[in-house]
Amino acid sequence: MDSAQVIARAWSDPDFKAQLLNDPKTVLAGYGVDLPAGLTLKIVENTADTIHIVLPATPSQASVLSDGDLQNLAGGKKGLNPETSW
Repeated sequence: MDSAQVIARAWSDPDFKAQLLNDPKTVLAGYGVDLPAGLTLKIVENTADTIHIVLPATPSQASVLSDGDLQNLAGGKKGLNPETSW
């Protein structure tokens, strides 16, 4: 089941939606989604008067980019150094 199918089912099945919001890891595990044991997963719902914006975590490996890689990224060029891990 992909994310679009999960969303569609949550829209059409109130019980599924409640379970998904309450215990997403267990619900997704039932569909074969294997999440790491230490991972916390939260699913939130936008409403007419509340929207959620996700601020991604700061990349922990940002400092491994070379000056050249940063310049290429800033210039919109593709093709980072394949030895750069991030």
